Amino acid sequence: MALKWILFDKDGTLIDFDMSWMKVDIQMVDEFVEKYISQENVEHAYKTLGVDKEKDQVLPGTPMACGSLDEIIQNFNALAGEDVSEWTRQTSQYLIDHRIPEIKCIEGMTDALDALKHAGYQIGILTSDTKKGTEQFVEATDTEAFFDFIISTEANAAEKPNPEVLCPLFEHVSDLRAEEIAIVGDSPNDIQTAINSGLGLSIAVLTGVGQEHELQHADYIFQSAPEAVNLLVDKKNEK
Repeated sequence: MALKWILFDKDGTLIDFDMSWMKVDIQMVDEFVEKYISQENVEHAYKTLGVDKEKDQVLPGTPMACGSLDEIIQNFNALAGEDVSEWTRQTSQYLIDHRIPEIKCIEGMTDALDALKHAGYQIGILTSDTKKGTEQFVEATDTEAFFDFIISTEANAAEKPNPEVLCPLFEHVSDLRAEEIAIVGDSPNDIQTAINSGLGLSIAVLTGVGQEHELQHADYIFQSAPEAVNLLVDKKNEK
């Protein structure tokens, strides 16, 4: 079945990984540790969550780098020895709402989107960012004309890799089938979303948080999203 839609993750796929997300992650872990972790367990908590305080960075392949909010909550609960899910959700939402994005398009991305539109694809965004953050991206990059549908992640909404995250698109395009959709993303959660949803194609890129060995379940791995254009155009032309 021919592909009709390409869904792009945003941070680390359409744009260079937004370092403001790392600042949010570190601040959330700092606040969690201060509130729930005893002094003798502080080092263990930072190591478990993947935050290097000396370098002030989140380490690749760790819960804070590529875990969903539900996975982060599970880690927080285990470290705290109690249910801190409500605190985590509220804190995460507050920090995201007050985040100042750092937006820089992946080199060649605008030309790639243009080529895909000319090939006849519908293009969407599937992001863990909020509607506000996604609108800031579209405005800053002047790319609104390329995108036919945007799925952002608001409070209490389904998140990747839960297949229900795609429900808004299926409601928007009632006759669309999962096999007609491709996902392009930089994290294991992007690829797992494609698998869980039975999508027609998954493409991993190495411009974000995911390491190559974590993305091996993708159908294809490219250095960056623009490098996948020829493949996608060929797929569109398949009979």
